[in-house]
Amino acid sequence: MPSKNNNPPAKPTRATPRSKTQPRYAWLHQSLLNDIVAGKYPVGSLLPTEAQLSATFGVSRHTVREATRRLVDTGMIVRYPSIGTVVTSAQPEVAQPSYIAGLGTMKDLLAYTDQTRLEVFGETLAVADDAMAESLRCEPGSKWLVFHTNRCLVESGRVISYTRVFIRPEFEGIKQKLHGNHPSIYKMLQDDYGQEIHRIRQQIEATLMPENALFQLGLESGSPALRMLRAYFDPQDRLLTVSENFYIADRFKLQSDWERGDEP
Repeated sequence: MPSKNNNPPAKPTRATPRSKTQPRYAWLHQSLLNDIVAGKYPVGSLLPTEAQLSATFGVSRHTVREATRRLVDTGMIVRYPSIGTVVTSAQPEVAQPSYIAGLGTMKDLLAYTDQTRLEVFGETLAVADDAMAESLRCEPGSKWLVFHTNRCLVESGRVISYTRVFIRPEFEGIKQKLHGNHPSIYKMLQDDYGQEIHRIRQQIEATLMPENALFQLGLESGSPALRMLRAYFDPQDRLLTVSENFYIADRFKLQSDWERGDEP
């Protein structure tokens, strides 16, 4: 649990005077970064609230959000609903390139799911209305457990998407294994429930990041996202599970390569 921060509101850092041409968010980002590196906000402590930083530095809340988003991107802070913004590192991480996925075949897709893991931070129960049934290609009136998660890379732990996972209640035991470097859901369906994935339907579209994911990801309202919905069916064409991924614009790239075969 993060320690409570009882320090008085921060004062602008003298080491980072703002030039006339420097954007306010860049100046504030550097000031906060310097304060964290200097130990003013130690690892595990809470950063002042958005309103407190806005008042202390004399900037808008939009400027605060943009400055702190950059601290999120470099792994120095993490936002937690109902808790606040926690300092997680005293040094910024080296900038990482976008994750590039090649999802041209079913084999590629199953390999990709082995390279990522899910961190569950919420759960709801949904009953498919007509709109949901059409989107997921499931039966109207069917019940689904919906896990709200962040999708992270196994190798680095970097978050690349907000992901909603739809699971039939009969497979609810899968949730108990969704922690750490867990097996992929398709593998758990196969090994734990004897379910075979026979067909995968993938749908891709440009959209905006859902509002309920913005705070935790450190993004602004209206941030672009790549929505990729993947539905998994058994040999009888019964829908088993769906993952609805909203990929962060600058952290994910989809790449496909084709070679022209010999023509008759």
